[in-house]
Amino acid sequence: MSISQVIDRLAVQRRPPDGGMPFTMAGVLNLVAYATDPSELDEMSRVIERLADHQPSRAVLLATAPGGSGIDATVSTSCRLGVDHTGVAVEMVVLTLHGDAAGGAASATVPLLRADLPTVLWWPGPPDASGDGVLDRLAGVVDRVITESGRAPGAEGVRALASWASGASPSVTDLAWARITAWRQLIAQMVDEQAMASLRDGSPAVLVAHGGAEPDAGTLLLAGWLRDVIGDDLTVRLASRPAEDGEDGPVAVELDGGGTGRRLTIERLPGRAAAVVCVTEPDGATRRRVLPLPESDRARLLAGELEMQRRDRPFERALAGAAQVAA
Repeated sequence: MSISQVIDRLAVQRRPPDGGMPFTMAGVLNLVAYATDPSELDEMSRVIERLADHQPSRAVLLATAPGGSGIDATVSTSCRLGVDHTGVAVEMVVLTLHGDAAGGAASATVPLLRADLPTVLWWPGPPDASGDGVLDRLAGVVDRVITESGRAPGAEGVRALASWASGASPSVTDLAWARITAWRQLIAQMVDEQAMASLRDGSPAVLVAHGGAEPDAGTLLLAGWLRDVIGDDLTVRLASRPAEDGEDGPVAVELDGGGTGRRLTIERLPGRAAAVVCVTEPDGATRRRVLPLPESDRARLLAGELEMQRRDRPFERALAGAAQVAA
């Protein structure tokens, strides 16, 4: 199928069966997603379908396959009632590029994008170290890139992302960063600006414990964020502390203010969306509480990142710090 035929099919599917007025198109964003492994297409399609209620107006899902030639395309349009009871259409195009067409992912995508909307690329992994250029070409036609560096083992994904993002022109963020949002919010909730200034004046040190044998992307990004908000004088240690529930990622943070006497400990409760938080003040007073530490699935994490409209500067600084910790 040619791209012009795909566009024609989209136009046909936008009309109701009774021949009435075309459905109104949702006007939020274009989402481009690239499956580096064609076996991931079904799972990625399901994630995108879960976003349809509040995000993409048009999604273009791409994959390449060896052998054959040309483009296989699937076009689907779903319709829901808008607030004024008119039909609102949300579209998804799945393209499988064969043979020589595989090198034209970006050129196949551009005609399918609604020019009046921002475009986001979801790249479900870290940047490809093979440097085949697919990510670079797609990044050249979008406004924002969302990666998943945590899908690579250990620190490999963070190092690859930090190296690639330093030269990327669109803004970049990552689902591992989104996954530690609850940790960052909890720390910010328990350590106000006055306490943070006090920590900087001491000899601050932090231990970030992770569930897996090696620190994952989320653990490294959390360490990088702490170094950014507290300062380069922060001493960072990472330690493996296997979790009872077998989960990777951060399981505990122990922040010590050195000579200030201030201390913060957060320990995730296995199997629960909560953590035990213990705060020790300079006068020795200690507070201990169990506070929420919610977790989100892949679709919710992606949905949250799609809502961002500008560069995520805290993430960029945390990524640079994470790469230093990983080194």
